[in-house]
Amino acid sequence: MKALRPPPPSVSEHQFFVDPKSARQALAGPPVICIGTFDGVHLGQQAILTHGLTLARETQRPLLVLTFHPHPKSVVVPDHAPLLLTEPSERMALLRSFGAGAILQLRFDKQLASMSAQDFVEQILFRELDACSIVVGHDFGFGRGREGSPDFLQDLGRRADRQVTVVPPVTDDILNQRISSSLIRDCIKAGSFGQAARLLGHAYPVSGEVVAGAARGRQLGYPTWNLKLSECKLPPPVGIYAGWAGRRVPHPAMVYYGSNPTFGGERLRVEAHLLDVDDPQEAKPERIETIWLDAFVRPEVKFESVETLKGQLEEDERIVRGILSTQRETTPQP
Repeated sequence: MKALRPPPPSVSEHQFFVDPKSARQALAGPPVICIGTFDGVHLGQQAILTHGLTLARETQRPLLVLTFHPHPKSVVVPDHAPLLLTEPSERMALLRSFGAGAILQLRFDKQLASMSAQDFVEQILFRELDACSIVVGHDFGFGRGREGSPDFLQDLGRRADRQVTVVPPVTDDILNQRISSSLIRDCIKAGSFGQAARLLGHAYPVSGEVVAGAARGRQLGYPTWNLKLSECKLPPPVGIYAGWAGRRVPHPAMVYYGSNPTFGGERLRVEAHLLDVDDPQEAKPERIETIWLDAFVRPEVKFESVETLKGQLEEDERIVRGILSTQRETTPQP
């Protein structure tokens, strides 16, 4: 599996909006709009972005990605709201890396949830955003009670002389299933991280507040950044990973997610040891950081002694370096 090296997640150089009128005023002409929740920005959702980019270039129109936060299910059916594959900052970073120069993130609240499908299209998409073209996935549902469908959207588009493209599903040849955020969540919950990463098509991001650790890593010769994940994030399987650490400048890293059972067990957290960092200031974390998990190396183990653990960490580092060395040769640099 060949994953993408993560891009710097900052969207400060790009256009980010939270209301339609500001977005439309900033764009140079009626936009091509890709719409979706885009949780995970997986291969199926990337197909929507690719269609939108192609159409925008062919028609020389700006591309706008319209997404929502919080996840619509957290408002409509809060008891069944899924844990997120990508938190907002992670999703913005990935959307940017796949060509979204302008992003509109609408707040999904009870008012938006109660808006009829027709009002959503005519008021927001046509009137406020003045969309010339709209690109959605085959299963896009919108409006009150998800009454709106791609067919309904295409019908409104024809009446208003707006182009609507419905992108067909992307199927994973190995699993022989349609790629979806739900399928990826199931893979992660089942511990099948390799499958999940393949369906995502990129490294899995985990973000959180940088917290003080017990300094055991430093004593072992492996100082780490320690991250506390948010409760709305779907955590990865426990174990050791090859990955990248840093929101703005991703550094190659050996990453651990677990509870440190060798030391009696603690609250689950992410620990990232940055490799080959010469300048300590360069490696200084921000208050909130992002770790990108590229490949699973091994499950969590309780070791009989600290020396045994240290010996295993040395072997883990050798494997991680080998994985990341291959990724450097095969993936684009940010």
